[in-house]
Amino acid sequence: MDVVTDSRPDGRRLRGERNKEAVVLALLSLFDAGEIEPSAARVAEVAGVSERSVFRYFLDKDNLDSTAMTLQWERVKHLYDGLDDTGSFDERLTAILEHRLRLFDAVRGVMTASSVREHRSEVIRTASDLRRKILRKQVARQFAPEIADRPHVARAADMALSLETFLYLADQYSRATLRHTVETTLRGILGEH
Repeated sequence: MDVVTDSRPDGRRLRGERNKEAVVLALLSLFDAGEIEPSAARVAEVAGVSERSVFRYFLDKDNLDSTAMTLQWERVKHLYDGLDDTGSFDERLTAILEHRLRLFDAVRGVMTASSVREHRSEVIRTASDLRRKILRKQVARQFAPEIADRPHVARAADMALSLETFLYLADQYSRATLRHTVETTLRGILGEH
C-alpha cells in the first residue's frame, strides 16, 4: 500500500515565513526612511506583527541584522555591476560618477544606519568592509592608467568616490554640488583638468 503524504506547506509555517520576511523588510524600510536605530516595537509596528514575534523569528539583533544585510545585498548587488571602464578619461569619469550616484541613491538609508551601527555589529562591519572592497576595486579598474603604481593616488580617488564621502556631501549640499565636488576632486587627484 502506497502512503500519500500531504506536500502542502503548513499554514502556520507559511505565515511565520511571511511574518519573518515582513520584519526584515520593515527594518530595511525604516533605514531607508532615515530611522537609524528603530526599536523592536517600531519594527514590529511597521511589519504588522507583535513585538514578541520579532524575537520569535530572530535570536537577537545580530541575527536580524545579518538577515537584513543578506536581503539588502540581494536587492542591490546588480547595481555594483555594469560600470564601463573603457574610453577617454572624461568618459570613464562620467561613467563612474553616474554609476556611484545611482548606487548611493539605492543604498543611502541602509548605509547610513550601517555606518552608525557597524562598530557594534560584526555582521554589519563585515558587510560594510565587503562593499568598500568592491568599490575600491572599481576605482582601481576605472582609473588604472591614471593611478599606475601610485598607491596614494588610488587611496585618494577611493576616498573621493566612497559612499561615505557622498553621504557627507549629500547631507550638506545639493546633488549637483555633490557631483561637481567629487568630479573636481577626482580631476585634481588624477591630474586631469
